[in-house]
Amino acid sequence: MIKLHEAKMLHILYQSLTKSIPEALKVFGSIFHINHGNPFNLEVLVDSWPDYQTVITRPQKQEMTDDKDYYTNTYHIFSKDFQKLTEILGSDHVINWKQSLTIQGCQNGLNEKISEVVAFKPVHVDYSKRVLYMIDDVLKYCTFNTSKLSISCKVKSSENVMFRREPLWEKNKRSSSVFLCSTNENLRLSLLDISHAKLVNDNWKYGQNERSLRYIKHCLQSFPGYCLLNPEGNPVSWLIKEQTGELRMGYTLPEYRKNGFAKWLMATFVQHLQKNDVPFYAHVEEMNEQGHNLVKSVGFHVVDCNWHEWKCVPTEQL
Repeated sequence: MIKLHEAKMLHILYQSLTKSIPEALKVFGSIFHINHGNPFNLEVLVDSWPDYQTVITRPQKQEMTDDKDYYTNTYHIFSKDFQKLTEILGSDHVINWKQSLTIQGCQNGLNEKISEVVAFKPVHVDYSKRVLYMIDDVLKYCTFNTSKLSISCKVKSSENVMFRREPLWEKNKRSSSVFLCSTNENLRLSLLDISHAKLVNDNWKYGQNERSLRYIKHCLQSFPGYCLLNPEGNPVSWLIKEQTGELRMGYTLPEYRKNGFAKWLMATFVQHLQKNDVPFYAHVEEMNEQGHNLVKSVGFHVVDCNWHEWKCVPTEQL
């Protein structure tokens, strides 16, 4: 595999991947953020250049120091040629199979290839397939802006200050019929910060441990996460964006549900991402009826290729 370092090459690859949306969403979103400061310190591998068939994004080696941290040790995959994929994924130079890790992709058929690889590895695998959602005109917001290449994750700090100046009620009373219908006018829109990481982690179904807390902190330090604050200044509903552009970890405290807050919050977040030309998407577990209704209500639609994840743990760590 070849590592792509030059901005021009990453630009060409990024533009090329637009033709493979939605199957390429994971690597597409990763490369977008690599081109905009690379706050997660990721790198890009291709099997050949410029006529590539397979793209993998992964953290740089210095980031993967914890052999049990499958939140950080994450690989995102897109391939136009499954025939050679088993050989690529089986290489220890591409994937460090001695670590706990996560592989994610948006292509049906990947599971068969990964199953072929792990059949010869001392690894336990948990496979999840969920429903992938995107918005029809998402490519409209995926243009590559070379003037933004120097933007780093520090932008989030200044954005946070500007965002907090305007209270939710004054800023959005004309645009949010959902929020106006609520009987509670004391909530205000804000951005999550690192002080909220424990709250998010405690309520994340796939978190609730120290490694997931570290991952959430990294997300909040790198990307905006939207929330509604109660009069005491505590988040009651929130949504986070991670390193591939996916909207995740959405949650509303039980006592604040059935008021339309989650819908309003997601719609506002989506508007922000569209305004700033940032690609985004979401996934929902198949049996989560409320989750499906929520994302559909703000304009997302189902994508046939699905969302796939493989959590791999070496048997010696079990």
